[in-house]
This record gives sequence, C-alpha cells and structure tokens, in this order.
Amino acid sequence: MSFAITSKNKLLFVIPSLCGGGAERVALHIINHLDKDKYNIRLVIFERILDYKKDLFSPVRIICLDKKSRWDFFKLILKLRRVIKDFKPDTIISLLHYTNIIAVLSCLWLVNKPRVIVCEHSYHRKYLPLTRVRRLRKLLMKFTYGKTDMIIAISERMRESMIVDFNLNSDKIIVIYNPIPLEIIRNLANEEIQNDFFNGKSGQIIITVGRLTQLKRFDRLIKAFALLRQEKEVYLLILGQGELLNELKDLSRKLTVNEYIRFIGFKDNPFTWISKSDLFILSSDFEGFPMVILEAMACGTPVISTDCPSGPGEIITNGKNGILVPPADEEALAEAMLTLLKNENLRKKFSQEGRRRAEDFRIEKILPQYEKLF
Repeated sequence: MSFAITSKNKLLFVIPSLCGGGAERVALHIINHLDKDKYNIRLVIFERILDYKKDLFSPVRIICLDKKSRWDFFKLILKLRRVIKDFKPDTIISLLHYTNIIAVLSCLWLVNKPRVIVCEHSYHRKYLPLTRVRRLRKLLMKFTYGKTDMIIAISERMRESMIVDFNLNSDKIIVIYNPIPLEIIRNLANEEIQNDFFNGKSGQIIITVGRLTQLKRFDRLIKAFALLRQEKEVYLLILGQGELLNELKDLSRKLTVNEYIRFIGFKDNPFTWISKSDLFILSSDFEGFPMVILEAMACGTPVISTDCPSGPGEIITNGKNGILVPPADEEALAEAMLTLLKNENLRKKFSQEGRRRAEDFRIEKILPQYEKLF
C-alpha cells in the first residue's frame, strides 16, 4: 500500500514591523486564519516593534531583519534574500510600498524564484508627495511592481490610479478589501473598560482612533469639536499615539475645549471604547481602505467619515449606513456630528446598517480571495 505525501505550501509574509497599523493587522488576520495543515508560514519584519505580537495567535516563526535606519535599504535586500534562499517559499506576500520594493528586489535573479504578491495599502497619489526622495520611490515602485506576479489594491480607486501611474497591466492588479475578524471584535467590544471616564458623564461621547500624524487630521476634528461644543454638551476621546500629541493638546487648550477631550493613548482593545461611544469619526485627508470604519460598524457605533481618497466611499453609502463629509470642511463635520447626536433614530439606523455592512468584510468571506493567489 502506498501513501501520498503532500507537502505544505510555503508562504513568506513580509511587513515592516508589528506596530499599530492597518496593514500589519491585515497580515495578522490572514496568517491567523490560514489552515496550518495546508500552509507552512513564516513572517519577516524589518524592525523589532512588537505592538501586535500578542494578536498573532498562530505558531508562526517571526524573523526580524533588525533595520536600524533608512540607510539599511541594501542590507535589508541582502538579508531578505538570504531568508528566501533558506526557506524557499512558494509565495511571498508583502505589504506596504517600501517593503514591497525590497521584497521584489530581493527576488531578482534567483534561480528558484517564488511567486511575489505585493499589497498596496495606502493611496500613493497622496502619500508619495510627503515622502523623502519621492521621485526615486515612484520610479522604484513602477519598476518593481511591474516585476511582480500579482498586485493587490485594497480599493477600486487605488487600483485605477496604480494602473495609470505605474503603467501596469490591468490583469495583474486586483482589488481585495481588507478583512476583519468580526466575532473577535464583537467579543472584545463586550469587555469592561478599566477607566472611570464613562461613569457619570452627562454628555454624549465621540471617539476616534488612529496614529497622531498629519494625515489623520485630528486638528480638524478638534476644531469641528470646538464648534460642536457651542451647541451641545459632548466629549471627545482620541485613541492613539504619535508625534503630534503635544501639538494637538496645545490646540485643544487654545480652543478652550481641553477639559472635554481625553487623549487615551494606544489601547490593545480599542473596540470596547468604540462600542461604548455614541459616535465614531474618521477625519483623514487620505486613507487606503480604513479598517477602523469597519471595526466601528462591527461594534454598532454610528460612523461619520471624510470622503477622502480612498476607501470610505466604498464602505459607506451616505445616509444609509453612515455620513460622508468633505475632507477639509470643519463646519460640515461639526454639522454632521450635531445632526446625528440629536437624532437617536438615525443613530439606531446607522448602527444596524453598519453591522450589516461589516458582515461583507468578515475574514471568512475575504480569505478565499487570498487563497486563490497562493
């Protein structure tokens, strides 16, 4: 009697770190839910930042390349190439443009070249102008993305702009929306908060979550909140950490709303905070495909978002399951918040419709789209 021996499909995921970013969470969601009887998985990170390590449920080996500075570009290529030669993956899945460039360059001229799939997670027309050596980055992206086996864009708008700007074959780039682990989010949302902020507050609570960086435009949210405070008793929670913390605190003092705003910092479980708030706001200038909107919807919290490129307009149907406002209009944002906070029936509608919309992005529905590529 003979037995068929089947080998596992080797997958090598490559991300910058395990920091608190959306792309990193997407990678972990996929890794956690892949069948370990079918796949042998390793995860490469460039920097030893491990905010999300506890969220990696699977027994996956993590390999850190110990990036020290931006001058380590060529060292990273050589180190990753060595990992690829040792592990001999069938497929490499890389996320975020800097990582994508290095992953593709690491595979050039290999004898046994793996399939290379890169995932673009932010809108390049907005973020590239803000980066160093932007022209060189764009040239490298155009060159390396043309060498890949498949490119995943996380929104239709991103796909269309990449085809045009990088001269890509449209058959080579597909859209796969970001997945969320719906049941995990909802279980975490039911946990108690070890904080007395929600006790004894007579006003309603608005919440936002994200890194305190320029692109998130929390300054505009604070200005809109100051306008809102003139009409209604309300509080603002900002979950996240980043380089603009002191600047945003100064702004809140300047606008005399500092006693109504709490900067909570990074939280392992933001969902319990979101679920207990009356309204969730995304105020960004640009995004890729903001998972935090889906997570707020999964928690049943009504959402208002700027209609920025790209993503919010592909999640929210304005007036049905949320509200979209122009990115640079603080008065429109304040008016939308006031309208929704005053209208309990509309909040209930958005809560119910948001939960339904979140179902479309549960990991169990999105994962098969990835597996077709492996």
